[in-house]
Amino acid sequence: MAYKAAYLAKAYSIPPALIVNNDQIGVHLVPNGGKKTWEPKGTKHVQMLSLEDKRQVTIVVSSNTVKDLLPPQIVFIGSTPRTLPPNSKRKTNCINDGWDLTFCENHWSSLETTKQFVQKILLPYLQSQIQLLGLKKEQKMVWIIDYWNVHINEEFYN
Repeated sequence: MAYKAAYLAKAYSIPPALIVNNDQIGVHLVPNGGKKTWEPKGTKHVQMLSLEDKRQVTIVVSSNTVKDLLPPQIVFIGSTPRTLPPNSKRKTNCINDGWDLTFCENHWSSLETTKQFVQKILLPYLQSQIQLLGLKKEQKMVWIIDYWNVHINEEFYN
């Protein structure tokens, strides 16, 4: 993959700041550390909470080859905006910093949430870099993504 990215960067004059890699990971809402605790070794009774809590969100993280982090996308499980965190200063700050808080039926990235990622995070980042680096409006970028079923769907490319 690195050779392909290098080839594309050379062929289309793509600066390192516009080679972006992203990945997604499921994160438990309630951490469960398995058999690890903060109790002193040898304690007879250790209270364990939420071992069976399987609720997760998916966090889509992205960075470029010059080590800049793009704002994350966080995908919550649910079918309405009510599944998102309540309106608060913390949520407002996340959105003001460019985060995308969204939802889908099973918390994994879907075709719709991936399109949202492109519209709300990737394209604004591209536009900001074009302006910052004084590039042409039609500047290309390299976006490295997983071979995930959403990403190989023909509808994704339209």
